This record gives sequence, structure tokens and C-alpha cells, in this order.
Amino acid sequence: MTAAAVAALRHLLNAGSCPTVAVRLPDDSFIPVAVHRSALINAGAEASVIKDGGDDPDVTHKAEIGVKLWAVRSYSGLPGLLPQPQSMESPAAAICVFGGEGVGRVTKPGLPVVVGEPAINPVPRQMLSRNLAEELRRGDPCKVSRSLATRVRELAKNTRQEAMQPSVVLPLAGLAEKFSGLVLAVEVWVKDGEKLAARTLNPRLGIVGGISILGTTGLVKPFSHQAYEETIHSALSVAASNNCRQVVLSTGGKSERLAMRVCPDLPAEAFVQIADFYAFSLMEAQKAGFLSVVHSVFFGKLIKMAQGHDYTHAHKSSLDLDLVSKLARDGGHNDALCRQLAEANTARHALELLRAEEASEVIDAVAALALKNSVRLTANQMAIRLLLFDYDGALLVDISS
Repeated sequence: MTAAAVAALRHLLNAGSCPTVAVRLPDDSFIPVAVHRSALINAGAEASVIKDGGDDPDVTHKAEIGVKLWAVRSYSGLPGLLPQPQSMESPAAAICVFGGEGVGRVTKPGLPVVVGEPAINPVPRQMLSRNLAEELRRGDPCKVSRSLATRVRELAKNTRQEAMQPSVVLPLAGLAEKFSGLVLAVEVWVKDGEKLAARTLNPRLGIVGGISILGTTGLVKPFSHQAYEETIHSALSVAASNNCRQVVLSTGGKSERLAMRVCPDLPAEAFVQIADFYAFSLMEAQKAGFLSVVHSVFFGKLIKMAQGHDYTHAHKSSLDLDLVSKLARDGGHNDALCRQLAEANTARHALELLRAEEASEVIDAVAALALKNSVRLTANQMAIRLLLFDYDGALLVDISS
């Protein structure tokens, strides 16, 4: 998405296409992305790329992802095209992102995107905003001003009367005063996105009309079982070689960073990202001779661990919130809450319901079941500690066997 947007903006400003663009990733490194096609359209520009998913089993591998982009000078100047910004007040410069054809819209709570907005997750939004701001700063100031003024006049003549939905407003930070009031209208689309979404969890999650734009690093990591298991085995070997007696098994980068705050005395080698390979990692840690293991998880993975799933990926183990509902009922909570929990859209949603009812004992009960399964998998031969974080990073549970 970001690569397509950069290519479209560059074409708009320079009136020419480019074969490749460099996208800045969240870790400040750059990755080259080939541009599939690029053209000026209807007072704006459009570009697309072909997603390379590598060996990740994702339905969007080889999908065409594109962006239509227009530059305007104000929200009020083009009635019917841009909605009034709701998430920020009179930004000096901004992007108005629309979910076009093939991009889903969020209709249920429990996701990191507000209901009604396009299903474009926080990190992809940040990447889009940062890269487009940098592209504007790189341009020749005179050329940028002339190009935008011309496009604004042309767009004013061709304004569509119907508003595109859904949308969200993002800031364009760090730009010079000459960009004050600039709005880049960015319509993201995915070819056959609605068909692709039918092969994902989106319909069950209440994301309608297309796929989600996800990501936390901008990079695809290997997901084949053999490759990931070899990676985990290697990481555990490194930890053992560095005289670690305890390892922290986290489900990903965020949970790892949170665990590092709780366990600041452990060396970096003691932290191992295991993704969904819950049982495999535990048993490998036991074989490697570690004395204890720390789990660092969020609520969704915790529930699957409590259910006894050895592998916690959504494709192999569905999220069944009946367990949470049953534990709430066993704890004496009312039928309304139990029913809401069973019908919750996501684990995040279930956690929100529990916290709203101050039902921390239910959360503790799920964690206790997960811990019990870890003890079972290791035949009670290792000390097990479990850290549960909420989605904002607060530590909710810290228990040990």
C-alpha cells in the first residue's frame, strides 16, 4: 500500500512513472518495491504493486494492491469528496485515507481499528503517513507547489458528488509552512479483495467488503513450519550457548518487548519469539536443559493455550470463547455477560468485556488453565511463569507453577 502511494505521489508531482520506489520501514531501514503500473488519472495519479508474500501462506500473495491519489488544498473546498476530519482538528497537512474496492471496513469492536474505518492497521497507517511526508519533502519546492496547484484546479472541476467511505484522517508531520492545509486524498484498493477476504477470518471478525491491510514490521517472515521450527531451535541453542538457564517464549515482537521490561536482568539471548509454536517450543526448551520458561502472551493466544492447543495459529486452532464464558459462569457472573463473552467478536473484545465488569478472576482462571497445560507438556520438569499483557501493554497476570 505504501509503495503504491509513494509511486502515485511521485507520478503526480513529476508527471512520470518510476520502476521502483524505496519504502522506509518502521525500523528505519528501506526496502525496494517494484511498481507494477503507474499513470495520471482524472486530476490525480494511480499506481499499484504486486505483493510478494514469499513463503508466507497468505491469500494476498501475488495480489495487486493499488492507490489512487489526489492533492487538494482544503476539506471545505471540495464538498462531497472529502468528509470532515473527525480524528484530528484542522491539521496543518493531512492524508484522508479511503477504503476503496477490495479493502474491508470494520463493523465490530475488538480490533485495533475503530468501527466504521477502513481495515488498515496502525503500523501500515504510520508507514503511509511517514513515507508520503518524506516524498513531499524530497520534491523540488517550486515543482511541488506548481504540480499541486494545477491538480487542485483540475480536481475541482471533476469532483464527484458522492463521498467515498470508509475513511480516516492521518497527519502529515514535519512539513514546511507552504504545505499548510494540504490534504492528500488516498484511496486504497485491492484487486479481487472481496473474493480473497472470503478465504480469511475477516467475515467472522466483522470486516466486510474486502481484506485488511495488516503488518507490524513491513516485512514478511518465513512461516513454513520447518523453517520456523528450525529458527526456534537455533534461538534456543544460542541461549543455551550463552549460559542462559531461563528463556522467555514470546508470541511476537511486541510481547517480547513487554517481557523485557518485566525481566530486565535477562540477556537478549534469553528472549525467543515462537509465534504459534507453543508446544514445540516448550518441549525444545526442556530438551535443551533450561531450568525454567517464561511465557509472554496476549489474551487470544492465552485462550488457545488454556484450551490445550499445541499450535495456536488461527488456520489450525479456532478461537472458542465458550471456555471464557464457562469460566465466567462458574465464577457466578450473570447470564448477560456470559452470553456476550460467548458471542464476542475477538479475544480483545472478550477481554474488554471482562475488564468493564471488573471480572479479573475470570482472566486469572484462563491464565491458570494455560499454565497447567504448560506444566503438563513439560511433565512438571520445569518451572513455568506466565505473563499476560493487555493490548496496551499493561501487565494483567503474572503467575508461576
